[in-house]
Amino acid sequence: MDLFQEAADKMVLYHLRTSWLNIAKAFNDKASQYNGTISMAFILMALYEEEGVPVTKIAPRIGMEPNSLSRTLNTLEEAGYLARKQDENDQRKVLVFLTEDGKKLRKIALKTVFDLEKKIQDNLTPKQLKAFNEVIGQVSTAIEDFGKVVDGSEKKEK
Repeated sequence: MDLFQEAADKMVLYHLRTSWLNIAKAFNDKASQYNGTISMAFILMALYEEEGVPVTKIAPRIGMEPNSLSRTLNTLEEAGYLARKQDENDQRKVLVFLTEDGKKLRKIALKTVFDLEKKIQDNLTPKQLKAFNEVIGQVSTAIEDFGKVVDGSEKKEK
């Protein structure tokens, strides 16, 4: 075994990254049958309100950067899966709606996500799942703390 792989196998970050890449690949392989991606699926799933969703609420719901969101929204709109219109009460707001085709694709996305979720959960005991959720919560906290130190919003210990 090479030195990198030996070190990587001991890193939480490496396992998170490779797991996410495997999840994205598995999902994108299915989504490609519909000319979609995992990012598109999460956007479709986040658009469930009949009265529309403000564009500004979508990125935080799905953990996506606004620039990537904008490109993906444009792609979905060009494909006829969503529409945008200004809020009647606040002209500064743009609301996003699913079209009828978008609602059909949303159902497929939901089924695919829940099928993958079930496959993962079927391979874990309730005890393992509980431990995973506790650990991933702690990992998220550590990442947030790291971000605060990196951007200077937390004073460094002396």
